[in-house]
Amino acid sequence: MPGTVITDLRRRGAVDPGGLLAGPLRGVGLQRLEPGQSTEVAADGVEHALYVTAGSGLAEPPENAVRRHPGPDAAEPDDPGSCDPGSCDPEPKDSGIPLVEGTAVVLPLGTRTVLTAGTAGMEYFHAVLAVPAGRPTSPDGVEPA
Repeated sequence: MPGTVITDLRRRGAVDPGGLLAGPLRGVGLQRLEPGQSTEVAADGVEHALYVTAGSGLAEPPENAVRRHPGPDAAEPDDPGSCDPGSCDPEPKDSGIPLVEGTAVVLPLGTRTVLTAGTAGMEYFHAVLAVPAGRPTSPDGVEPA
């Protein structure tokens, strides 16, 4: 098998296949989030494909994952009157998508998500794909029909 490369992603973490492959695959790797840890994945100029290999977590829009907290002069957090209007975000309407082993997530160009690991942490395979130059997209990241 000339030209074949075998890489142990559990030992190496991530690799750049660009030196071997002519296709759009630009990065592959195995990522791990510790319990409760979050990371934002943004498809800015590239697209992403994720596949949960172990553990569990949640994928949610960044605006739901980033919560403002009351300022230092506010009352205790369990006090219903602790936030001035506009100082705390309301509970998010969409709590996100549960991620478990075997779940795949695809982020087309122009989209983003926040991944948050559950109580046992989460491991996922992450592929980054180049987007051909001149590929049309709308401002919300959706390709025209």
